[in-house]
Amino acid sequence: MMVEAECKRALMWRKERGLFRSNEALRVFHGPGEGSGLMRDVAVDCFGVHCYVTYWMSDKNRIRKEPDFGRISRFYIDSLGVNSVVVVRRAGAGQMLKPEAVFGTPPLANFEVHEEGAKFLVNLMETQHTGLFLDHVSLRKWLRQRSRDWDVLNTFSYTGSLSVAAGLGGASHVTSVDLSKNAVNWARENWKINGLPEASSTFVVGDVFDWLGRYKKRAKKFDCVILDPPSFSRGESGAFSTMRDLVRLHKMALEVVSDGGVLVTSINSANISRQKYKSDILLAAKQAGIRLEILAHINLPETFPVLLGEESRAAYLKGWCFHVGGRFSAESHDIF
Repeated sequence: MMVEAECKRALMWRKERGLFRSNEALRVFHGPGEGSGLMRDVAVDCFGVHCYVTYWMSDKNRIRKEPDFGRISRFYIDSLGVNSVVVVRRAGAGQMLKPEAVFGTPPLANFEVHEEGAKFLVNLMETQHTGLFLDHVSLRKWLRQRSRDWDVLNTFSYTGSLSVAAGLGGASHVTSVDLSKNAVNWARENWKINGLPEASSTFVVGDVFDWLGRYKKRAKKFDCVILDPPSFSRGESGAFSTMRDLVRLHKMALEVVSDGGVLVTSINSANISRQKYKSDILLAAKQAGIRLEILAHINLPETFPVLLGEESRAAYLKGWCFHVGGRFSAESHDIF
């Protein structure tokens, strides 16, 4: 009964904190911090009346017996009354097998879920990701609280959840840039279903580095630039890797942030330490001659618990929100 006990403990912890009151999209079980045995490689997300179970397959656990997805499904059917359960198996390097419906009939098309009053379209069956990264809930909340009257540039915008957060926070204009036409169309739909004005948004299908260069040539400045790059991508300007190109990316982004503006940066990678990430940003800031002052740290939310001693492996999401505080000189010592 260990599976049911661990799932129940995690679920009750969230219910006691009232996390379901304003959220239809929530991680209800995070195996790396709440599971044992095979359940350490499992996460369960709730999207309305549908559950999305992720199983991380490593070289070590591929030869082991799989988790009992039937028992996991029955628990959430009984405790949350879900209509369907989808399982997706993820291998190394972001590879995944086709999602499998193990209970019920999940929607094949995009469907709407609510997160603290915001609306987002998700898809459980036809895409590599659901379209809504639940580990960024804290950043979306931060943007909604602070973005009033900002002119925002959201790079690597994917389905535009951070764009929507800025828009709902009262941003004067939000520009969303992504290589994928499908992702940009999805972002446009997310903007629309939240009732945000069309005139306050621009959606661009294109290479982020190309567009950062264009904005610099036009002397265009933004009140806020958001960087949330994938670990790897290939665009018109060539291949991008967070392991190799964070300095270049941040330097170019800083060149289009207004003095006194905000730079938001986060990465989703256990392979890059916070120290290396920080060092790359510091180098970019020095190359651009700009001081950065920490406004907020970006970490995993409480629904993604991390065990003491496993921070380097399990705390994969990391980042900062910075105030771009003016020109840097050799006498300045208050760079983060």
